[in-house]
Amino acid sequence: MVGENASGKSTIIDAVRLMIGDYEGVERAGISDSDFHRSIVEPAKTRGVNHINIRCEFENLSNEARIAFLPWLDATKSGRAFLNLEAENKGDSAGRIKRNMWGGESTSSLFEWDLLDSICCIYLPALRDAEEKLKGYKGSRLKRLLKSLHFNKTAEEQAKLEDQFNRSSKQLLSNSTIKEADHAIRQYLGKALGPVFGQDTSIQFSESNFDRIIERLRVLFYPRLSLEGGGNSTDLYRELHENSLGYNNLIYLATVMAELEALNVEENLLKLLLIEEPEAHLHPQLQIRLLRYLEKEATDRQIQIIITSHSPVIAASVDLHSICVMTPIGSRGFDVADTLQYCQLSECGFSETSKFFLQRWLDVTKSTLLFAKGVILVEGIAEALILPELAKLTLANKSLKGKSLDDYGVSIINMNGKYLNHFLQLFNGYSKDDAGNFVSRSSLPVRCSGITDCDPEAEMKPTASNPCECKNKHVTLKDETLSHSKNSRVFTNLKTFEYDLALTGLNIVFLYRVFIPYVGTDGMNKKIAQQYIDKDWGSATEEEKADAAFWFLKRIESSKGEFAQELALELSKNSAGFTVPQYVEDAIIWAVNEEPRSTSE
Repeated sequence: MVGENASGKSTIIDAVRLMIGDYEGVERAGISDSDFHRSIVEPAKTRGVNHINIRCEFENLSNEARIAFLPWLDATKSGRAFLNLEAENKGDSAGRIKRNMWGGESTSSLFEWDLLDSICCIYLPALRDAEEKLKGYKGSRLKRLLKSLHFNKTAEEQAKLEDQFNRSSKQLLSNSTIKEADHAIRQYLGKALGPVFGQDTSIQFSESNFDRIIERLRVLFYPRLSLEGGGNSTDLYRELHENSLGYNNLIYLATVMAELEALNVEENLLKLLLIEEPEAHLHPQLQIRLLRYLEKEATDRQIQIIITSHSPVIAASVDLHSICVMTPIGSRGFDVADTLQYCQLSECGFSETSKFFLQRWLDVTKSTLLFAKGVILVEGIAEALILPELAKLTLANKSLKGKSLDDYGVSIINMNGKYLNHFLQLFNGYSKDDAGNFVSRSSLPVRCSGITDCDPEAEMKPTASNPCECKNKHVTLKDETLSHSKNSRVFTNLKTFEYDLALTGLNIVFLYRVFIPYVGTDGMNKKIAQQYIDKDWGSATEEEKADAAFWFLKRIESSKGEFAQELALELSKNSAGFTVPQYVEDAIIWAVNEEPRSTSE
């Protein structure tokens, strides 16, 4: 589960823990008054909603699991079991929140706690203290692992360990220093209390049963893995407080995975591992390595692993069908969220071809679209570099609340080509069946603007009054998304991004001033560029502007990215007199999802 802060990821984790319980000692009944939703708009008028309702659904059950989950099965939904909880916003005589749990559909059905206890759930919190958890103490993670391993061993093996410990303890008690201390205590106690009131003492090791022995164990580390498999000398190992936080977290996770492996399969119908923010203290390569490992373990060992994350590295490293996106939605971009929406990417309806493409292309930079409040898709580096400055101009001219795309949480995603048909499937909310009919689908619930070039014949010089036939097949998505999508729109131009920039307003002078340094020693091109700068464009015809825009496009064709960088720099310094093309302005306004304010506001 990925998403921005306060998007509800931890809420889902808490709901699972509340229903199933976990090995971190959280009580299943841990609901308080503050858990009941209260209105932010009118906090004084309500004490919170009347009920909390949580419903867990178990699907894809094996035949064996169906038999075990029989009390929870729903006859109307084959192969699915349901676990329900309802908490009432009313305390009993002891002040505890009233709650009821039941399996299946009927609230009066017999509830079996043994069935619930057969689900093993382990939780790793976001702010975990790995060093503390791996120390030797009563509730340590290491003790849990050893206890789990012990369940699969005989009583004779436990007795053998206790006997070995007792024999070693007796040898240590014969140490002269310990014997001297023992004698001194007995001597001074006798002197203090006398023969009538005195008591006898003896120094011994504390309890030596199996539980007490394993509570004394702790984990140490060595900064290199022994490739020979025999381990390193124990003299070289160090305390965990000397290790990095990230590696301690990984050691902690390793004990959890070992514990899950040790649990008796016959006694556990489902193994569930909940991990919040596994990226904590890990650099990108370790994040990727960890996610690849967890993905394989989930499949090979039939463990359901639910992870929450803010990391674009993790979002880009996991299979698309495994990603669920949580998004807070408000009526305006700056307002408090009205609701939280959940989108499982596997339900977006994209084809296998698109899935393969997106899986390959959603790197760390592009996966930020999963965390954004709005997205603008562009075809190349030129648009990606210049658009942030054009957005500042647009937002200022429209007198909107935000001053930049960052203020609205809008991400610009460079597709590096004409790939709108793949990316838009995440936002469209529809797909087409084999017959070409539109089918409603799930989608990321944020605004998406796709900017694409018309790309007519190379020698064409289109104008507003004389456009050319587009050769870019993605232009057809403009009408399609307008008719069938709630969140995505496609915006197109007359020819290309640079050509349309030059054709708009009096931008041609601004662009040629930035262009002059590229002319170098080419006297003829420099002379022509200067003539375009000096020309009175206020009275120029469309055709004259088109000629100048075409000539400009041809001269920067081989260095669009470099020119875009220089243009963005000049716009950041002084954008006076520069006009944003209408199709770019429309794309920006759509993505930020805010209407222009009135002059009286």
